[in-house]
Amino acid sequence: MSSKKKSLEIETLRGLACLLLVLYHVIGPLGGGLKLDIGSPFRVLADSMVYVRMPLFTFISGYIYAIYKIRGNDFSAFFSGKVRRLIVPLFCVGVPFSLLQAVGPGVNKDVGVIDALLSFWVPVNHFWFLQAVFIIFVFVGLLEWRGLLRSMTRLYVLFAFAAAVFLLPPLKLDAFGINGAIYLLPFFVAGMIGQEHVAALKQRFKVIGPLVFVLITLTLLYVAAIDRELIVDRRSLIGLTVGCVSCIALLSSDMRAKWLTLLGGYSYAIFLFHVLFAATSRFVMGRLGVKDESMLVLSGVLFGLLGPVLLSMIFSRFTVTSVLFLGERAAQKKPLASVTPVVPASN
Repeated sequence: MSSKKKSLEIETLRGLACLLLVLYHVIGPLGGGLKLDIGSPFRVLADSMVYVRMPLFTFISGYIYAIYKIRGNDFSAFFSGKVRRLIVPLFCVGVPFSLLQAVGPGVNKDVGVIDALLSFWVPVNHFWFLQAVFIIFVFVGLLEWRGLLRSMTRLYVLFAFAAAVFLLPPLKLDAFGINGAIYLLPFFVAGMIGQEHVAALKQRFKVIGPLVFVLITLTLLYVAAIDRELIVDRRSLIGLTVGCVSCIALLSSDMRAKWLTLLGGYSYAIFLFHVLFAATSRFVMGRLGVKDESMLVLSGVLFGLLGPVLLSMIFSRFTVTSVLFLGERAAQKKPLASVTPVVPASN
């Protein structure tokens, strides 16, 4: 698969996942964000996408992992790359953000200082995704390294195992985001399976895929409007089915949108920093006396998307900030005698 084609089909889905995530955190859970009532159409919209938001992010991760896997069968390099990409930003962005929430005035979430300091161990914010995906990468990477995923049959067995564990009650202690990893693992494996069959999926379901996703979306909107309690349980058979079918439908649709592709290129920065800019939007609009829900949501989404993009552009210019805050590789100095530019391989 060419990088250009990958950009069109996967970066578009990444951009869509970013949009759904930012929209949710702008609206917020019940009692958070803009503190909208249950009857608000924006509250209904936020609740309706509970089965799609994080599953789509994870599905994409599994899809891309299936393309590259463990290069050169070097698990140590794979592991260190994931530590740099996921765990370093967890400490350098996640923990400071939680501390800011604990001591900052006017925040919606009550976080204690001790909880903030220990947030790298027991998640308190959206950074649980970093811990959960790290566990998944290590788990699946180990299986791959030991040669246990060399056939589609074994991949289907892994999905069945992930689905079975997914349906078990959550663990009482969510140490290092283990409950998040259990929740996301089936969607990661579904992404791996989707990558193996992507050509067939596009050929068979390119037309029906978008229709299926629209039908699912309308159904979820209706259910969320009638009774939100019917739709908020993510770890359920319905949640698993709807999440996987939605992701496969979106992949098979071969959806391409340039503006979503552009957002997808900054998906990691958007994930890390969107909440900070969404909160800034609430503060600014509150100071301006804006009360209209539509304006508040639109402002929050724009701040939450564009702010991290700008921040990423700044951080990427400096080695220290790009490594610590974005998990990127340290810039490699090119030899003076080199004529051909060296492009470091991405992890």
